Amino acid sequence: MGVRWLNTQCSVVLYEFATAADENPDVIGWAPGAGSVLIECKLSRSDFLRDATKTVRSNPRAGMGHRRYYLCPRDLIQLNDVPPKWGLLWATKGQVIVKREARGHPERNLAAEVRFLSSMLRRAQIRIGTRPLSEWLRGENRFEAKRGLSPTKDRVFRG
Repeated sequence: MGVRWLNTQCSVVLYEFATAADENPDVIGWAPGAGSVLIECKLSRSDFLRDATKTVRSNPRAGMGHRRYYLCPRDLIQLNDVPPKWGLLWATKGQVIVKREARGHPERNLAAEVRFLSSMLRRAQIRIGTRPLSEWLRGENRFEAKRGLSPTKDRVFRG
């Protein structure tokens, strides 16, 4: 539900990935001009209380996400339980109810976000035809088409 909700706000949304980072968000997304949005999903009160003991919770500068939310079943977490600047989302009947909007954490760990994104891109190794995504994004296929070359034909790299 958090992924669907965040997809309405962000152009890139990643979820349930584990990396070597200090923080592995349940859901994180990036919105053009608005920065990153992190969602921590909690299904039990004990899980929520355990989350508060993480290093990244005691030091907000170490955490990811310009805006940060907890998502939980209705009434599991109350507004007075939520740390300052955090938002609260309740999942009920297939919908996400915004109980409190998150306020910005300008002191977030941007380096951790970049490492997280880099890790995801390395894992993806996406290819378009036989070409790596990076070549496709640079528009090399378009330039080759103008020169009359097949974009899928293998060529020797000369670096």
